[in-house]
Amino acid sequence: MRVSALISSLFLAGALAAVPVASSADSRDIDSLAVPVGECLASTPDVGLPSQPGSGANEGAFPHLCRADLPRSLTFQASAGEWILFRIGDAGNTLADCQAFEANVTVTFDLDGQPVDVNHLPCQLRADGSWFTDYRFLSHPLSPGDHVLTASFTTSGGSDTLTRTVTVSPMG
Repeated sequence: MRVSALISSLFLAGALAAVPVASSADSRDIDSLAVPVGECLASTPDVGLPSQPGSGANEGAFPHLCRADLPRSLTFQASAGEWILFRIGDAGNTLADCQAFEANVTVTFDLDGQPVDVNHLPCQLRADGSWFTDYRFLSHPLSPGDHVLTASFTTSGGSDTLTRTVTVSPMG
């Protein structure tokens, strides 16, 4: 009886671990530079990222998602319930230029004063012939109100910081 109960518990634990849930999703599940979602701006309609079978945790984990591209916009707007992909990168004319940026610059993000894990997407060749590296993090839906995003860039010569406001509006 005890062995069968243990086996049943292990089976149940394995089944639960295999079920994709939104809280386990991270930006590696959105694995290309051509993220097919709109920017987090008031003028952009709320869209979702369809599930990507075989990608792990993104089996429909982002019913509402927008992207906040730094440093392009000074402020961002999202809806309550919307996931936000914050990202900043660097383009180089050659792979060596792109890799030099990766090797010499450290990128960090803070959201509301709290550091967050950064996902780095290594140098990729774009259609225009340039090389691009991307640093990003995927925020769970934020509560309504204003939030502060800080992106810091550190090199041997010092650091530079960008600060942006993210306004989250109630749904409805």
